Amino acid sequence: MTNLRRFILPAFFHLGAVGAVSAVATPAFAASWQNGVKYGGTTVMDLYVPTTVDASPGIVVALHYCSGNSGSAHSWLQSDADKYGFIIIAPSAGGNCFDASPTRSGERDAITKMVAYVVTQNHADATKVFAAGASSGACMTQALLAAYPEVFAGGSVLAGVPAGAWTGGNAYGWTTPSKSAAEWGDIVRKASMSFTGSRPKIQLWHGTGDTTLTYSQNFPAEVLQWTNVLGVSDATSTTSSFKGSQDTWARISYKNAAGTVVLETNVAQNAPHDLSGRGLWSDVVRFFGLDVDTPTGGGGSGAGGNSGSGGAGSGSSGSGGKANGGSGGVGGVGSATAGAPGVAGSSSAGVGGSGNGSSTAGSNNATAGSPSVGGAASGTAGAGTAGAKPATGTAGAAGVGFSRDEGSCSVSPGHDGQRSSGTLVGLLVAGLAAVLRRRRSVS
Repeated sequence: MTNLRRFILPAFFHLGAVGAVSAVATPAFAASWQNGVKYGGTTVMDLYVPTTVDASPGIVVALHYCSGNSGSAHSWLQSDADKYGFIIIAPSAGGNCFDASPTRSGERDAITKMVAYVVTQNHADATKVFAAGASSGACMTQALLAAYPEVFAGGSVLAGVPAGAWTGGNAYGWTTPSKSAAEWGDIVRKASMSFTGSRPKIQLWHGTGDTTLTYSQNFPAEVLQWTNVLGVSDATSTTSSFKGSQDTWARISYKNAAGTVVLETNVAQNAPHDLSGRGLWSDVVRFFGLDVDTPTGGGGSGAGGNSGSGGAGSGSSGSGGKANGGSGGVGGVGSATAGAPGVAGSSSAGVGGSGNGSSTAGSNNATAGSPSVGGAASGTAGAGTAGAKPATGTAGAAGVGFSRDEGSCSVSPGHDGQRSSGTLVGLLVAGLAAVLRRRRSVS
């Protein structure tokens, strides 16, 4: 039986430094882009939903440059979406460029329909919708914030023109005349005349070396426009700097009366027009406030107690996992006091069954109970009861049951009526307990 145990254990379990037994983790599957999603409009929509999303995920609309398409923006924010759990929409312009006219129609209207689709289908948070783009996409970002301030909470503009300065429709064309701050602000206000709420916050980036959407003509006009719209000035601003992958940016942050930063301007000496590859996207996510991981549920597996003394395992909720509940720890094998099973994770389903998971108390040597197969839906771990004088008694292991969460590639614990690889794990635990009992009886 010793040889049998030697071959069973390495294949499916590993023993921790303190003697705890844990199940081999199931590998995660990477998410992929969905291209040409049917949402009810004609403008092309690509969609990225990370494998693990926040409990109430935000949305970022990523807008490509002229001569690009939706695929040109796929990589910009994907790693941050995987890290922080937000969703990305990438539209394709109807021509060479986006039509960045600040009106409630056309491609702007189509993009709001994409947002509504994702809010409904993916249970996204309608209060955390943002737009970000480079060049033509930067111009479109400003048009969206002007025309649909009730939809967008903010935007990030990587080298654009102020709202109202784009004149080319779906072709390249812009004119930025000399206007006062109020005149530039009126363009935004007239784009959504009935709006009375708080305007979206905005982040502006421009390199002084930009000769395409020229820095000297466009950046000062953008600052005039948005300081006027948002009601901020130099008196409520602070200066700092930000180091991108290739440039150092001089930053001015403008706060509103409540002390909230609503406008951020960033200028880098000699930086070119195309800013999409200059290490700025994670700072865009920071400005949006999406750089906070809000898991949908539980933590990792709790560890069983040490051999000899036995300790309570714990499955802490939080960073251990997002999609579903964390695994409860397996009770430690004790030669004295049995370790208590770990507490199940805090999400909808846990690990560990009741019933046969308890050991039978003995007067001198506790007899290990058979572990149960398939966790209870409530996620309560089964407890092994130690014998009165446990010389070599072993706590009964909590049963482990896993089920595949429909609609994702993750494996989550404890749904009734579903069977998967967890059944095999539970049976192996039961077999291991039987082997140990037989060794004791032989010895």
